[in-house]
Amino acid sequence: MHIRLSRFAGLDPERIDETLQQFQEQELPNLEQQKGFGGITVGVNRRSGQAVAVALWETEGDMRESEKVADQARERAVATAKPERDPVVDHYEVVFQK
Repeated sequence: MHIRLSRFAGLDPERIDETLQQFQEQELPNLEQQKGFGGITVGVNRRSGQAVAVALWETEGDMRESEKVADQARERAVATAKPERDPVVDHYEVVFQK
């Protein structure tokens, strides 16, 4: 299992709900169709204007193959949310899960 972690900072709390709705309606269906997609968890801290998305992938190859779709989803989220900073994206191999 592999993880793509996307972190957003400098979010206007007024735009968070709109951005989440857009993601669920327009971007999530595209991600769900990608080979090896294992789910996604999204968290927000409205007070600090931060958000995080953790997408699970069966293999590193599946995660890498989904990069174009994930990049497009992030670009659209940034266009809607208008964060003060660019998102940070990291990739991990899951070595322990309970």
